Amino acid sequence: MDTRIFYREGDAVVQAAFADSELTGVTISGPDGELRPGDIYVATVRQITPGIGGAFVNVGRERNCFLKTDRIDAPIVKQTHRDGKLHQGDELIVQVEREEGKNKPATVVTDISLTGVYLVLFHGAKDLRFSVKITDADWKKKMRSTVSEWMDGSFGLMLRTNAYHAEESDIFREFTVLKERYERIVREGLTRVAGSRLLSGLPAYLCDLRDEKTSVPDRILVQDPEIAAEVEAFAESFRPDFRDRLVVRDPSDYPISAEFDMKKRLSELVAKKVWLRSGAYLVIEPTEAMTVIDVNTGKASEGKSVRDGFLSVNVEAAREIAAQMRLRNLSGIIMVDFINMTEEKDRTALLEELRKAVAGDPDRVRVVDMTPLGLVEITRLKRRRPLSEDIKKYLQL
Repeated sequence: MDTRIFYREGDAVVQAAFADSELTGVTISGPDGELRPGDIYVATVRQITPGIGGAFVNVGRERNCFLKTDRIDAPIVKQTHRDGKLHQGDELIVQVEREEGKNKPATVVTDISLTGVYLVLFHGAKDLRFSVKITDADWKKKMRSTVSEWMDGSFGLMLRTNAYHAEESDIFREFTVLKERYERIVREGLTRVAGSRLLSGLPAYLCDLRDEKTSVPDRILVQDPEIAAEVEAFAESFRPDFRDRLVVRDPSDYPISAEFDMKKRLSELVAKKVWLRSGAYLVIEPTEAMTVIDVNTGKASEGKSVRDGFLSVNVEAAREIAAQMRLRNLSGIIMVDFINMTEEKDRTALLEELRKAVAGDPDRVRVVDMTPLGLVEITRLKRRRPLSEDIKKYLQL
């Protein structure tokens, strides 16, 4: 049974996904006042720093964000200059792309986008795009003819994976919502004072529901009345197919977090060591530059794995690493030190299994290659902070 649970822990909201009893995903969302991906503000350029290829902009309450100058595409600026460049003191509309990290400010962009279940509407573009996961040429040709008639040349659109075989009426309904929202943002952005928030990005726990591609959850369990109202309003606007899956528990009932043993599960997701069924284990070490994962034979060295060149242990480790990357939200460069294997066919088989294991990741993952020493380089798109930082920031474990 596919189950989603939502519960409040202090100032944060925790969302966890389960396939039967197996934890498959976790997000932790901070208070509403924090900067979150998708937020749109009227910002003021505070400092332009050519040496690092960007500018620092203020989005209110002395919160400075970093804007890369090579990402400035058709900015919506209140005042323009003859040289066509940004100047200190200019006011423009920006969108938070990446939330602030431990030692880094949030990053913002001027090419704002509005994401729905089926569509993404882009500022600064005029073309129609399709998710790379949609490969049906006939369907794309049909939808290109249909959707192109909706566009007026002031924005671009992308059809997301969820749009494939969706009802055209549902896609159009969402388009009208996104278009009206975009026009309101542009209109208000040119009249509102600096520091105004024009749009609140969805919290992480609702983004995960919006972006669900595989199936409709069997149950969405909520115990907090405010969270239940948010989820219900979200389902009404974005995912009507989720409405009859929402189960609201009485706040006085046994806590959902305790029923699913979340304290223990979250503690395991900040532990360095992860045991495998074979008796082997992983050691996961995040650093400033990258995350390093070491595969150790442990008790598995006493079994069959010695005779088969440790391939079975490495394959088991590869599948667990793919799961841990998603659960812990590991991103950037990830280096994995697998158990050394002498046979080239075993090394090739391991890389194939690793690529299969990461194929279902909602974020873009690339398995680069394996060195002669058995080190494998992986890159994973960074969208949010590592889960460990959110746990440390918001939860008392």
